[in-house]
Parts: sequence; C-alpha cells; structure tokens
Amino acid sequence: MSEVPEASMPNLHLILVPDTRVAMGKLATYVRKSMSAKVIAVGGSNGKTSTKNLIDAALRTRLRGSISPKSFNNDIGVPLAIFPADPNQDYLVLEMGTNHHGELKPLSDMARPDIAVITNIGAEHLEGLDDLMGVRREEASIISGLNPQGLLVVNGDDRELLAAVESYPGKRITFGFEDHNDLFATQVRCTTEGTTFCLNGSQREVFIPMIGQHNAANALCAIAVARRLGLSEADAIAGLASSARPDWRLQLVKLDDLTLLNDAYNANPSSMKAALDTLATLESPGRRVAILGDMKELGKATDRYHREIGQLAGAAGLAVLVCIGEKSQLIAAEALRVGMPGTSIHHFPDAAAASAGVPRLLRRDDLVLLKASRSVHLEQVATAIAESRGKAMRQAG
Repeated sequence: MSEVPEASMPNLHLILVPDTRVAMGKLATYVRKSMSAKVIAVGGSNGKTSTKNLIDAALRTRLRGSISPKSFNNDIGVPLAIFPADPNQDYLVLEMGTNHHGELKPLSDMARPDIAVITNIGAEHLEGLDDLMGVRREEASIISGLNPQGLLVVNGDDRELLAAVESYPGKRITFGFEDHNDLFATQVRCTTEGTTFCLNGSQREVFIPMIGQHNAANALCAIAVARRLGLSEADAIAGLASSARPDWRLQLVKLDDLTLLNDAYNANPSSMKAALDTLATLESPGRRVAILGDMKELGKATDRYHREIGQLAGAAGLAVLVCIGEKSQLIAAEALRVGMPGTSIHHFPDAAAASAGVPRLLRRDDLVLLKASRSVHLEQVATAIAESRGKAMRQAG
C-alpha cells in the first residue's frame, strides 16, 4: 500500500478509543457541562416524540431552544442531539428510549437533565424488560442524572410508577386524567383537526393539532415544563396550538376519496389500544377500517397481547379488519370469535401481500387506520392504497 504524502493529509486530530459509543457518551457529557441551557429529558413507553414536539411548541413562544431530531433517543442519538446544540440557548429537549435493563440510566447521567418527563408505562420491549414492573423500573431510572433541585413530571394515573420514582428528592408534578393529579385533562374531544380538552376542570380550553385522547396527557407535560421555565399558562397554550404533528403517529392523510390514519411508526399494546380508540371516536362519513400488524419484542407475553388486541378490534365496530404478519393471525382469530356481525376480517402474511390485496377492500369515504411495529413496513401498504385510489380517481375522471 502506498503512503499518502504528508502534505496532502488534512490537519485532523485522531483519537483512538476502545469503544466509540462509550467515547461519544463521554464527549456528550463534557459538552453538556458547558451548557447554560435547561435540559429536558423525555422518557416513557409511548408518546415521547409527540411530547418532545409539544414541549418545544409551548416553549418557543418566549424562549429559544432546540430538540433532538426524529427519534434520536439511544446512546448514539442522544450524543448526536447534544453536540450541535447552542450552549447559550434557553432549552434543549432530548428524547430517551430503552429496550433493555440499564440503558436509560447512562443516558440520564450523560444529559444531566434539569427536568425529566415520564409520559406513561406500557407493555413495551418485554423481551428485554421482562414485564410491566420491569418497564417501570427502567423508565424510572431517568431520575438517575436528574438535577436534585430540578423537576420530575410524571404520569400520576400510574400509582406503581409513582412508587418507582419516590426516591427523587426534587419537586414533582403529576399529570393525567384523574383529578388527584396536579394537572389533569377533562372534557377531551377529538376531531380530524386535533384534540381539545379543558385544564383542571376549568372552562379554559387547550387545543393541539394532534389526534388522540392520549395526546391531551402529553400536552399536560408541556404545560408543566413551560410553567417551570417561567412561561405563562396563556403563552404555553398558544404555543401548543401550533405544534408540529410527527409523521406516522396518528397522522391524518386525506387522499382523493378516503382518509388514512397513519400510525405505522411503531406499536405496542398500549399504543395499539389508543389507536383503535381514536379510530372509533373520530367522525367519518364512511366505514371504519383497521389494518393491524404484528407487535414485536413482547417476549413470552406475545400471544396474550395479540389476543387482547383482537378482542378490542372485534368490539370496535369495524367494517373491515385487516391483519398482517404471523402473530396478527391471533388478532384475526380473536376478533372473529368475539366480533360484531358484519365485520369483514382478512389476513395477509406480510406487507407485500397486503399491498396487493388491501386496496381492493376499500371504498369511498373509508377512514383507514394503519398500525403495527416498524418492522412490518406498513408504509408499503399506505403507499399502495394512495396509488390505487389516485389511479381510480383518474380513471373515473
């Protein structure tokens, strides 16, 4: 191998390390120490990205800050979100995820948050976290690096989660739908435009352009964070009304003659139930159709949770239920067992087969939910539906 002439080499310093991921974390910790910005860490089983966006929307009415891109929430993503942040900005919102025991604590220790949020606890990543109590313990470890004089914003509807974080010595604000919480949502109403609710039983309405009752709880997190950083309630609520809708998370897509409710980014039992509840409550001039795929990483509880979703789908008043993937056969079988008369149930082995067959099952004005774990690739089915409806409209025209 020929040597590169020294004059042609860039003026670049190289550091040899035994583990680049560990080194990234140490560098991120160093960068974090130089920040005057308030760091907000968002964890939980569901809604992390939506909550991150809502917090940003509430704060940017008066403050200057940034958020982690997309779902940069692991030991690579969190450093990559810290490195480019302006150290003199007012805030930085970081998303933190986990799928095995011991993953969240190093992220919290690295980021040293001033505020931490735990959105909720659900049956997620059970292959690595064992059971719901294992999920609670892991998500609760976000308090490890949390400033002792900081703020913990935690879902107060989950009493066992509250017990898991009781060792945190700083201030705690609870949120949820039960009125014992510091912040709670009442009179929640969902339309295709978004979600409206009243704050703490008052007549003060809050609107967010995100669909689903669960997003009202996520918005409460944003209000709690905004209050802590000195914003008025009015400013926070005004900001929430202009928050960005994350892609593939109950994203409403209006095609020429039907509507997709695209929630194909990921799935676990809690988020699957929330999606089905949203489909059932949204107004629609046509039929309700659910396209559901496998939920991954549920370990020994896989069959149980797929059957439970089948029971919910069977009772949801659907015109059509489409199941995609090996385990989704359990959803289809259970929905058939308990289902309402008139529901047409179909199963496809994978997204490619569904892409060929599903468009023929749909009609004008249908409201169609797509929900599965990311590896099922339901975006392929969404693309096939859009192309099919567009072609049909062109031919009709």
